[in-house]
Amino acid sequence: MISSFEMAGQSFRLRLSETAFQPTSTTRKLAEHLVVPPGADVLDLGCGAGPLSIIAARMGAGHVYALDVMPEACELTKENAAREGLADTITVRCGDLFEPVAGQKFDVIIDDVSGMAEGVARVSPWFPDSIPTGGEDGADVPVRMLQTAKDFLKPGGVIYFPVLSLSRTARILDAARESFGEAVQCVETCRIPFCEELLESLDTLNKLRERGLIEFGQRGSRLFWTLQIYRGENIPA
Repeated sequence: MISSFEMAGQSFRLRLSETAFQPTSTTRKLAEHLVVPPGADVLDLGCGAGPLSIIAARMGAGHVYALDVMPEACELTKENAAREGLADTITVRCGDLFEPVAGQKFDVIIDDVSGMAEGVARVSPWFPDSIPTGGEDGADVPVRMLQTAKDFLKPGGVIYFPVLSLSRTARILDAARESFGEAVQCVETCRIPFCEELLESLDTLNKLRERGLIEFGQRGSRLFWTLQIYRGENIPA
């Protein structure tokens, strides 16, 4: 299945798969805030089918490394990059978080490895069963990423990452501030209405909220979760 997309002023086509991550509202919000200096070395972490890699390349990146833990996602990104004429600019590697680029440093890191509590992921339409979650509270993978992200940024380099209230956000933000101190800031907060699948699993979500694993709110009769986009900078000491 090949679908057309428009994000951050860029139009492109992607081959997608039901067993690999597809672009979501999180992907779109990351794209809207992404700034890529001309010639920048960019890392797209959790590339899925490659939309953010394509956007970064179109914005003038010198080179983009697209990483994903799922082999199928990597193959999709390779195909989609080639279709858009960007095969020479986008290098795709498969592996866990930063392992495939050990020893390298980047001007920009785009992280679309968003945390989502296990109990939410398995009832949501976004998480195919083949994709590992962020653990019981959804924070395991984002925390692990943030603990080492600074080591892969050049001085003055920046990272863009999402925080979803469908995870234990406090753990994720604590890790971000431990790594980046005051040089991490929220650049957007938006409310995302519950989809049908979440509404049908409200009992499960209420139990997760009672345990402090997730948060969600209500405005009138509508339930919503919160998406935040953060930007961190590697400020030299």
